[in-house]
Amino acid sequence: MNEIELDSNGQASIPPAKPSLIGDLLTLAKARVVSLLVFTAIVGELLAPDFWHHWSGALAGLAGIALAGGAGGVLNQLVEPLLDQHMRRTRRRPLVSGRITQGGAVLYAIALFSGSVTILANWTNPITLLLTLFGTIGYGIIYTLYLKPSTPWNIVWGGLAGALPPLIGWTAVGAPITAPLPWLLVALIFVWTPAHFWPLALYFREDYAKACIPMLPVTHGVERTRAEIVKYALATIAVSLTPALFGAGLPYAAVAAVSGIWYTVLTIKLKRMPVGVEMDRFARRVFSASISYLFILYAALIGDHLLQMIGIPPL
Repeated sequence: MNEIELDSNGQASIPPAKPSLIGDLLTLAKARVVSLLVFTAIVGELLAPDFWHHWSGALAGLAGIALAGGAGGVLNQLVEPLLDQHMRRTRRRPLVSGRITQGGAVLYAIALFSGSVTILANWTNPITLLLTLFGTIGYGIIYTLYLKPSTPWNIVWGGLAGALPPLIGWTAVGAPITAPLPWLLVALIFVWTPAHFWPLALYFREDYAKACIPMLPVTHGVERTRAEIVKYALATIAVSLTPALFGAGLPYAAVAAVSGIWYTVLTIKLKRMPVGVEMDRFARRVFSASISYLFILYAALIGDHLLQMIGIPPL
């Protein structure tokens, strides 16, 4: 997610790129997206039983997820340089501008992916490795090559790959994959993702149309997209409350309910706004708020878990 500024007319303007190899490599690996994947994996590890006894697996799991996520980001951009040049938020990416060659990007992806496989194979377990491979292939190949260019519901089904890190973190520390909690964390990100991404798609709907990418606002219009955002926000509230059925306490449930209502109110306001520049600006705000919302939910889960660890039982 590149930084975007608005000019006096409410249009997006991108500051001139400052050539930097490190910056370009981070952009190519989608470092900001990867940081969110790593954060959710950390939550999965912290909530796992006996986490403190599996430090090597925990650190290896995070390193493997980061490298694999970076490889997926590179694969995504290798496939889409012609599409990226039509998008205000992507037209200055290193492959589009030619600052990094296609061959260099391929070698970079191979290095990241090989590093991930090596670390996970040696310091975690086969389940963690397989889940990570599934997530990387799911995003870098299945979503990018097949879902994104073919269906407006691409972010729904493609979101599963980005929802796996909590489960990967959980298994990296040796916790059983059959436990319900990590799957609830996966389900939470899965239903959160459309309401998170579609406000951004609303903002860039004209760019997606120029690039011939069938995002929901392009194929079904603004009104349908805004209605779907509200639906998925409500679904996220419902899923966010389910950990309370599996050991999370009343404080977590209260935080989940209040933060869910806050975010849903924002989506309803977005739905009711007249289509125009102000709506576009507010869509950007809703997009940013969705990230804060997920952080609040996961931080509340960690806080609740820590309270129980020091002997304060769930209410």
